[in-house]
Amino acid sequence: MTRSHDSAYAIYPRPAGPLIPEHSVLGGLWRWVRWVAALCVLVLLIDLFFVIVIWVDGTQALGRLIATERQILGLDSSTDAGRFVDATVTAAHDWVLVKTGLGTWLTTQRSGLLAALIDGLWVLVETALLGLQLFAMRLAVLILSLPLFVLVGTTAVADGLYGWLMRRTGGGRESGFIYHRAKRAVPVFLLLVWAVYLVPPVPMNPRWVIPPFVVLFAIALRLRVSYFKKYI
Repeated sequence: MTRSHDSAYAIYPRPAGPLIPEHSVLGGLWRWVRWVAALCVLVLLIDLFFVIVIWVDGTQALGRLIATERQILGLDSSTDAGRFVDATVTAAHDWVLVKTGLGTWLTTQRSGLLAALIDGLWVLVETALLGLQLFAMRLAVLILSLPLFVLVGTTAVADGLYGWLMRRTGGGRESGFIYHRAKRAVPVFLLLVWAVYLVPPVPMNPRWVIPPFVVLFAIALRLRVSYFKKYI
């Protein structure tokens, strides 16, 4: 006599799955959160490397980089873009230092072994503070560029749907090779524009950095839609 599936699972229970399924919306969001956290750590490590090893004047060079970046962006508090960038930098400062109490804690340690440790590692603290300001400023620029990605992406999807319809009705050649690689390339180009623009502690002009990734993103998205193999 054979056991039923229910009795078998009662003896050998199913293995517990992950708390957040990888292919769910929460799973995708969790992957992005982990990627952003890893990116922040990478930015801090690279900033420290430049401050300690590359730059002769250390954190002063990082401060000049921030001033140069603002000059490149042409930030003006009278414009909406300038106010948004300034508000993003202020919000990052408030969330990291004020709301957590970290800023007060660092400034109130005046004596003892902990104060000596903070003084000895002050270059790390100062680099993290300046790096946070630069990171928030560049992040605000990327947020301001999102409408461009949406506009170009919408155009790419529309053109891809037209190409898909022409290929379906005209008996065009299908290519799973192109589709799967374009599908992987779409998020890769989005991640690369973040990494390339946010990580290097050198003056970056977004007018030259972001548009090439917008074009690559649009091409990959257009190919992904136009070579979609199933009927919509």
